[in-house]
Amino acid sequence: MYRITRLIHRIAGIIGAILMLIMAITGLLLNHRSFIGYSSEMEMKLQKFIFGLHSGTIGKMSIVWLTDVGAICMIVLSMTGIWMWFKGDRKMKPVDTRLKRGNDE
Repeated sequence: MYRITRLIHRIAGIIGAILMLIMAITGLLLNHRSFIGYSSEMEMKLQKFIFGLHSGTIGKMSIVWLTDVGAICMIVLSMTGIWMWFKGDRKMKPVDTRLKRGNDE
């Protein structure tokens, strides 16, 4: 069960991390619009695209489900992480004290 939970944790973690990274970058760009320009027509199109991506739309297509997937991944990541933390104490091997002290014996 521990291996399955670790696999679920890793998959949810990578998917969730990618989606949260997109949300964080687009949010940062929206908060600091001077990074992408604020006056020219080309830069306004870029801002509209970034805002749409951040709010869950690309053009007229809704991708809100993608942000929902990110939220679900973060929930699963949190739950499996907590479960592994509580259950992992018995699974971990004891640390070799020689390695901890830096001895090469």
